[in-house]
Formats: sequence, structure tokens, C-alpha cells
Amino acid sequence: MINFLAKILGYVMQGCYWLTNNYVVALLLFALAMQIIMVPFGIKQQKNMVKQASLRPKEMAIRNKYRGRNDKVTLQKLQNEILDLYKREGYSQFAGCLPLIIQMIIIFPLYRVVIRPLEFISGIVDADILNSMYTSLGVDPKGTTAQISVIAQLKNGGAEAWSKLTEGAQAAITEIGGVEALPNMTLFGVDLGQDPWSALKTAAWFLVFVPILNLGLMYLSQFLSKKFAYQSPQQQDMNASMNSMKIMMYILPLMTMVITFQFAAAIGIYWIFRTILSIGQQFLFHKLFPYPEFSAEEYKEAEKALKGKKGNPKAYKNVNYEELGIRSLHHIDD
Repeated sequence: MINFLAKILGYVMQGCYWLTNNYVVALLLFALAMQIIMVPFGIKQQKNMVKQASLRPKEMAIRNKYRGRNDKVTLQKLQNEILDLYKREGYSQFAGCLPLIIQMIIIFPLYRVVIRPLEFISGIVDADILNSMYTSLGVDPKGTTAQISVIAQLKNGGAEAWSKLTEGAQAAITEIGGVEALPNMTLFGVDLGQDPWSALKTAAWFLVFVPILNLGLMYLSQFLSKKFAYQSPQQQDMNASMNSMKIMMYILPLMTMVITFQFAAAIGIYWIFRTILSIGQQFLFHKLFPYPEFSAEEYKEAEKALKGKKGNPKAYKNVNYEELGIRSLHHIDD
């Protein structure tokens, strides 16, 4: 599946490069195209969260009903009542999972297309030819940006780099139009095929700002995601008690910065653009599909309405309390 999707996305990437004739600009155009494709799924996810947010007063009324009671039987009844509420109101907890699943399916072939320009732009797909290029130029074939490194060496190394290639590799490159036909990695005269760490020793030292920008933007993206995403009362309680969640907010951006130092600057710029687009989408959806706000009076009305309803004994008919080995202290509820 990954190979099939990568091939399709590869055609999109080829089209972007054909329009721009520059790998970095093509990456930005490609990122925009991918973001637009994902917009309908993002809208569906946002609407699903708005639906859940609209049920907050009723859910809080149910939770307040069982406040301070933590035995297993009571917690089971609490969960059943909330699920029953969701079912009556037409909210599905799993409706928001589909966009995430689709994004996870797409991200792997998408990333493959981004880091393999020799295959998906130049059309050199023969594994033996590619491996001979890695070996001849001393590039680690397992490296994430191996193909970008090959292009950078051939573009900057001239006749010396060309002479290191095997006849098969030279023939493959000649067939597509020679070294000049390989993807253009420069932007404003700067070679973005080099990684920021190596660039520190050259005139392109300013590429160090690429990983630093990734750090700042990823932290901002995580902060906004937490702020804009609806959290149920249960999720809020869990997040408040889990210090690991707070730690990860700092660790993940730092890990991204470290990794970006070792990747080609072009990849780092691509991540920057994707993060900016993601932040922009979060702002847009938050404005177009805002979460409802409720007054204290509306919360009280929801509690009054709940007290006026009779319980649903059928909801708990499958709960075997004796089998659980625990009996609720609140026998009247049983």
C-alpha cells in the first residue's frame, strides 16, 4: 500500500517540480497540495469535536451525579450513562479517528516521496543503479537523505564526482539529460542539499536557523493543538495528573530540532512550511467551527433535567456485580 500511494504522490511531486524547476519550491507547493487534500478530513474531525463539546453540560451533569464515588460499579454506571448520552445525541467517539487514520496512512508514502528525489522526480528507480551511486560517492544507503546527498555531490563535485560513478549510473543519469537535469537543490544561491550542522563551517552557516525555526514552530503547533482541541472532562483530569504529557511537549520539539540538524536543509524547510500550514488550518477551523460556550445557568438546567429523568435499568443488566467481587456502597442505585 505504501509503495502504491508513494507512486501516486510521486506524480504530484513531479508536477510540482515541473511547474517550479526547483526542488525546494516544489516541496513547498507539494506541502500545500497535501494540506488541501487533508482539509475535508480536518473539517470532519473539527465538527465531531464541536458535537462532543455541545454535550458538555449534560455530560457534566452525569459526572456530578456520581462525584466522589470511585468504586468500580459506580464508575461502570457512570461510563454507561455517558455512552448512552452519546448514542441518544448521535455523537460517535470513533468518528474523529478516521481523519487521523488517513493521515497516518498517507504520512509514510508522503515522506518517502519527499526524501527520494532521484526516484520520484528524476525517475531513476533501479535499485542496483541507486546502490552503486551510494557506494561510489561514499553515501550511507540507509541515510534518510541519501539521494539528496548524491544529487548535492554530483552538482557540486563536477568531473571528479562524475568519474566516481559506475558506467551504469552514468548511463542512467545521461538518459534523463545529465547532471544538469537532476533536481535543483539551490534557492537564492544557497545549496539546501547540505545539512545545517555541516553548513556551520561554511558560508551557509545561517542554515542553522532552519532547525531552530522547527523547534519554535513545533512547540507553537503543540501548544495551539492543546488549546484548540476539545477535551472532555475525563481527558482534562487525566492530562492534569500526567506530568509525562507536559514533558513530551518540550521533548518532541527538541528531538525535531536535533534531527533537523542532520537532515538536508531542504527537508527542514519543508517541515517548517508544513507546520505553518497546520497552524494556519487550526486557526481557520477554530474560527469557522468554534466550540459552544455555556453559562453556569445552562449547567444547572442540565442537572435539573437529568434529575427529572428516570434511570434506565436495561443499561446495566449485563453488569454482574457478584462476579466483579465488589458491591456499590450506594445500594439504592443498584
